[in-house]
Amino acid sequence: MYISQNLQYLRKRDKITQEELADKLGVSRQSVSKWETGEAYPETDKLLSLCDIFGVSLDGLMRTDLSAEQVYKEEQKSYSSDNVSFAAQMDKFSRATAAGVFLILIGVAVCVALAGYSLMLTEKYSEFVAVLGVVCVLLFVAVAVFLFIYYGIEYDRFRKENGVIEYGMSKEKIKAFSKKFTLMMAMLVSGILAGVIFIVVMSSLIDAEIIHTANQDSAYCFVTAAFLAIIAVCSGGLTYYGIQHSKYDIAEYNKQTGKELHPSPRSKLKDALCGAVMMFATALFLVLGFVGGWWHPAWVVFPVGGIICGIIGAIMNAKDDH
Repeated sequence: MYISQNLQYLRKRDKITQEELADKLGVSRQSVSKWETGEAYPETDKLLSLCDIFGVSLDGLMRTDLSAEQVYKEEQKSYSSDNVSFAAQMDKFSRATAAGVFLILIGVAVCVALAGYSLMLTEKYSEFVAVLGVVCVLLFVAVAVFLFIYYGIEYDRFRKENGVIEYGMSKEKIKAFSKKFTLMMAMLVSGILAGVIFIVVMSSLIDAEIIHTANQDSAYCFVTAAFLAIIAVCSGGLTYYGIQHSKYDIAEYNKQTGKELHPSPRSKLKDALCGAVMMFATALFLVLGFVGGWWHPAWVVFPVGGIICGIIGAIMNAKDDH
């Protein structure tokens, strides 16, 4: 039985002295002291009075370690608070990062569409619309960079302050997300493949003049812009669900947290190389588009850049694991 230790715990919890408890029960202080040391046990009527005073059940008073139960409740409360904070941080970071990726690609799509439109105008307005396209890209990139920097710093600060996360999502939430994650990843990857099929088919139809247009170069630009818009949506979605996956896979999150808080030289080199590859791909795409007017074939640099980054990441991660 837990009567003695429960009495000590409850009396201290409610800040009642032995004398005060003895007065309420109509017994001597020595009797209360003996109950707490286990030398004696309260009579039935005193047990019921103790239950009323401390607001507990008779079974709880006699058979449950109330101090341990309280510790458990506090741990659960702390766990719930930490869990909500972690989930909220991951949600903000995933939305902001996905939005940044989407904005950069959709900015390029708008630029290409305006470039195509400029080819249909007189020289007087053509240059203005082309410049407007570049301005749009810069504005979209500026907003994206703000999102990356602001929420990236917030995310890094959270990771540094909290380190590894002890508690994860509930099994029910993990199971529900796993189903959604599988479905969305399949749909988004299929969307990218559909985009590739779209641009190949549409370009072929334009080349064969099955689709009649007054200006083929403009048509190529519009088709490329539509393709980039599809890629923007799918890439943003892949980014979002990729980061969300870390929210539900705590082991992977903690592994990545350890790597990023204490990055290896190879990890730093990998990030630098991938950043350089994608920056070069974007610059090459814009140069080929504006200088050579090759918007249509130039889009290939993006999937090629992504593949190169994937290869670099696989090689570097394999070496780090060894």
